[in-house]
Amino acid sequence: MTEKKEIRHRGLPICTLGADGHGKTTLTAAIAKVVARIGAIYTNGDIDFEAQPPISHPIREGVGITYRAIVYETSGKLYTQIDCETHLDVVKMLISGSPSIQGAIWIVNAVEGITPDSEAHLRLASQMHLPTVLPFLNTGDISKDDELLDICQEEMKELLSACGWNEDTAPIIVGDAHKALSYRGDKVTSTQWQPIVDLIFAMNRAMPTPVDTARLPLIMPIYEITEETNESVSVRGDIVQGQLSVGQAVDIVGKGDRIKTRVLSTKEDEVCVESEPDWLSVGQVICTPKTIKSHSEFTALIYLLTHEESSTHIPLIENDKPDIHLWSIDMPAHLKLPSELSLITPGTYTHVTLTLDLPLVMEVGTRFEVKKMGSRIGFGVVTGMV
Repeated sequence: MTEKKEIRHRGLPICTLGADGHGKTTLTAAIAKVVARIGAIYTNGDIDFEAQPPISHPIREGVGITYRAIVYETSGKLYTQIDCETHLDVVKMLISGSPSIQGAIWIVNAVEGITPDSEAHLRLASQMHLPTVLPFLNTGDISKDDELLDICQEEMKELLSACGWNEDTAPIIVGDAHKALSYRGDKVTSTQWQPIVDLIFAMNRAMPTPVDTARLPLIMPIYEITEETNESVSVRGDIVQGQLSVGQAVDIVGKGDRIKTRVLSTKEDEVCVESEPDWLSVGQVICTPKTIKSHSEFTALIYLLTHEESSTHIPLIENDKPDIHLWSIDMPAHLKLPSELSLITPGTYTHVTLTLDLPLVMEVGTRFEVKKMGSRIGFGVVTGMV
């Protein structure tokens, strides 16, 4: 792995949230400009963030998001900051988990205040259980003593509190992103740069440590049964997280009772475990003992693909029965919508309750696809167990 790729790999994935036109890209560019003075930039050797062409990032076959990204280091912390082009790009990124965002900066323009899209982003971040969201009030040309700033800050505090963040963990930083970006000097203590410096210091204090998936408990879904004998079963799968070694005690979970066993051998993506024939099946998961459970009923955020993304135009209605594609299998599920909705149309997202015909392994944050009549029509993320 090259040095640049290694740095990008280790950077904490964060993003900017907020309505289109509220200054997300300008703020990100201003952060890049200040970090170039007090830290290090690792994106193409160029700090002109706004001049970068947007990246088209595939999250599923035929489905993608468009964003700009910058990788930087400050106070010993590495960040990969994602700035999506549109509101829908933000929605698809958070629900799909690609990239896997672990923190965010929420920007609100003081002139327009909290718009529906801005509120939707923050509530989505809360439902996704993002550990850290730092708010930035973008003042524009409004003077510091303008009553509008106080009103906007109070609205932001109320919404942050309703979503589970408070002033101790998410203090509102007030500044002008455009003035910070346009500043031609290099004094970190300048009035133009000071809010950006405050934001960077808040990030270094509050943003979480990047997750090392190799250190997490083992999760390896079974994609194929390759061989069965009287005393062992060989399976093929991918290690989602954790590590696997010969002699390791593991559980097989999903679609029925928990099976306790141990690893007999490993070879690339194939694992042999101690088991009777017909005990294991595709869709089950090999995991560290007592670390994860299977569930039949859960809540989730689901996004339905547009016609351009799926070549279909299939909505979902109350009591519908779509298939949930998880761990390489399709499992029928009963759909329950929020009381105020009668259907979900393509290109929109909502919070739903799903009940599976058979329990599958999952936890908060597990991603899945939604299928109907054999076609993939959406994707989702588990937000809780019922």
